[in-house]
Amino acid sequence: MSTVLQRPFAEQFREPDTPYLSPARIGEFFGFQVQELAERAHVHRNTPTARPQAPQLQKYLQDMVRVLTVATEMTGDEKRAAFLLRNEPLRAFGYKTADTLIQEGRADAVIAYLESLAGGAAG
Repeated sequence: MSTVLQRPFAEQFREPDTPYLSPARIGEFFGFQVQELAERAHVHRNTPTARPQAPQLQKYLQDMVRVLTVATEMTGDEKRAAFLLRNEPLRAFGYKTADTLIQEGRADAVIAYLESLAGGAAG
């Protein structure tokens, strides 16, 4: 991947004309309905549409984008990375998916794990 980005990766998920991530754009990308996204973020079902800037929701969305960024760098394809995040059981985490771990607030552990895999393969 180039060290100079034409457009930051997370920009595609930005709520237009705001400094926060769009629940609708992230939901659409990952194939989540609004209520499903709210459940994953542990917020009220109306929060993604009524208060998309809510801190707890934004933290979850940021974690999803952070993990997706690392997985995309590893796979070279953001749709494949999204599929793997939602569906690939990770042995090191008791066969939970990265998606489940992010819902549990363990995004940093997932990122460390993915980076260790990338480092092992490259180094």
